Amino acid sequence: MMNFKRILCYIAFVVCSTFLFSDVEIYFAPNGGFAEKNNKRTITMVDGKEVTADLNSALIDMIQRAPKNGQIKIAMYAFSHKETLDALIAAARDRGIKVKLIVDACASWTTEIRDNLKKAIFAEKETAEKEKRSFDFQLKEIFPEVMKQRERTRVLDDGKVIFGTMHEKFGIIYKPGSKLPLHAFCGSANVSWGAGHLFAENRVFFRNEPYIGLQLAEEFSRLWNEYGTETTKNTESERHLPVDSQWSGVQIVSNSKPIDIEHYQRIDDTLTNILRKVSAEGGTIDVAMFSFTHYNLANTLLYLAQRNPKAKVRILLDQTQIESDENHRGVMGQFMENNAFSRKLKNFEIRYKWRSNAFGWDRESKSAMLMHQRNLLLHHKCVVVNGKIMGLGSYNWSESAEVRNFENIMVFDGSIPKAQNVIDRFMAEFNFMWDRVRPKEPGKQKLTNPQVIEGYRGRYLKGRIKKAYSSVICRIIMDKMHKNRNGCDLEKLIAETKMDEEKLLPKLKWLEDVTLIYEVEKDGKKTYHLSD
Repeated sequence: MMNFKRILCYIAFVVCSTFLFSDVEIYFAPNGGFAEKNNKRTITMVDGKEVTADLNSALIDMIQRAPKNGQIKIAMYAFSHKETLDALIAAARDRGIKVKLIVDACASWTTEIRDNLKKAIFAEKETAEKEKRSFDFQLKEIFPEVMKQRERTRVLDDGKVIFGTMHEKFGIIYKPGSKLPLHAFCGSANVSWGAGHLFAENRVFFRNEPYIGLQLAEEFSRLWNEYGTETTKNTESERHLPVDSQWSGVQIVSNSKPIDIEHYQRIDDTLTNILRKVSAEGGTIDVAMFSFTHYNLANTLLYLAQRNPKAKVRILLDQTQIESDENHRGVMGQFMENNAFSRKLKNFEIRYKWRSNAFGWDRESKSAMLMHQRNLLLHHKCVVVNGKIMGLGSYNWSESAEVRNFENIMVFDGSIPKAQNVIDRFMAEFNFMWDRVRPKEPGKQKLTNPQVIEGYRGRYLKGRIKKAYSSVICRIIMDKMHKNRNGCDLEKLIAETKMDEEKLLPKLKWLEDVTLIYEVEKDGKKTYHLSD
């Protein structure tokens, strides 16, 4: 008991004494972010090389600077970034760092990713055994059976069982022999190439912030001890110490945390409390969300906009949320648009991140659809109220995230300067995207990423694009266009499609009209390019 009290007293001292000079920073993707305030930053790596300060380079830098003989613990939904894995393996191999990694094994799409991950770890373990040297890299996975045991499932009408996932993305770093974390990171991004270079993402880094690290350490121990299944041999259990997040400048809420024998901690309650702090006199609510299917949170936003007509609500959603379909059921975007219109809410606006060439022809379903690999995802999960309080993390605003997945959000209080700096950097990203409204007459020029569109325009354009893909000739042309990203001249398209000019030109004009391609004429020669 005395040791426990000493730890708590020491933590309180550390919180009071270190927050003034600690380092809390947020980094963005793609490639450092969209806003100049964010993408002009650089990081000097351990080898002296200066690189763009993006979320992957910052993570590799933190790993490479982890103290010799310390510990690195990471919980990650999907881990596929080779350079980051190489840095982790090198830390365990060359600097005696104990690595513990727990990943989700409930999502079927991560099977190949996890196979590659295990192959690399086992290969290094085998080499270490042959060379008779230490290599302490422990790996656990969270499987559907564990989620079923914890009732984190849903049974559909046809009897199919949907399992929750371990959807969190965070890590903590320790000095050798220390029970207090030294550094930590947490955010929306998986450890992948796409998260760093294609999608709109975030990752927050906490340096010399032991109490914030302890909140994540509590969550890691729960995932590791209670939910993880041993993949590598000789995995050690974690010390579990419940932590009161009220002590910290940044509170971290995780919905895997039991609050009594029947209930888990709820993230949507935390979000509702944040939203209700909107000022009636010129307050703001700014939401950037990848997936929004949470009916109660949607209604809360509408209610607060109606109750506070001088406040302004802006919602920025991913392109997948523009209307419900077979792959995206129950999305709240169009529902909120319709309700805002019927309630005559002039202070409520929704925009969607857009790319025309995210659509393509699916051979299996024989229909045009949004192709995940082409969609430059808006993958943030964030809300900022009055520009002063922010909640962001792994949690999409969905029922699945609340009742089936393991998720987290970080709550930043802008009354603390370090926290306000993080909020301001996020708002720079949000405003940059919000202001990039797609031109009214697109299709005649190249359109850059990002661009956003209003819902009614996006749904109209989506319908026209899908109709164009109903034409076999248009599909053939678009297939050639996607394989020739630098553009195709008319002669090349005639040769590759084996169509005469008279038949081809009307189809090219159609594809221009629906904003999939645009035409460039130089020195009397026409070339065609993907519009975005």
